[in-house]
Amino acid sequence: MKGMDSRAVAFSKPQVRWAGALFMAPFFLQLLGLGNTLLGGGLCGELFGNETPLGLQGAGFWYAVLFMLLLGFQLMYGGFLLLAKLLEMPGSLEPGTYKGGLWLVGLVTLLFVLTRTTGLPYPSPQGFALGDTAPVDPLSLILLGCSWAGGFLLWRLLK
Repeated sequence: MKGMDSRAVAFSKPQVRWAGALFMAPFFLQLLGLGNTLLGGGLCGELFGNETPLGLQGAGFWYAVLFMLLLGFQLMYGGFLLLAKLLEMPGSLEPGTYKGGLWLVGLVTLLFVLTRTTGLPYPSPQGFALGDTAPVDPLSLILLGCSWAGGFLLWRLLK
């Protein structure tokens, strides 16, 4: 215990906890009822309240499923950032963990841009079809902004 005072505890900076909270925020903002309000449907808007059979779903539904999975990964990643200090993770994992978060933000951003500009292939009864573009709404921009803010904090921690 004598040498513990000289070592810095891994994942102990306040920016790590803020980044974790920002990574978790989009999941809860989408699921706690902000979707399909005046702010728009968000990233997963077409996932809820849709009575169409699964085989006949359009591109928006599949985009929503994709983003729901990504928001779930962000939720787990943010939770890990919040718990890493309590789990006494070694400091050697910090750079790789932060880089993984930046890759996650990059993937969410890339898919957001692709679904809003060109569309992505999605399963249809005739096979894979190129989907229409999804609308950009204020809620989806807020959710993406939370991810970018968390990514910015991680980027600052890597410097």
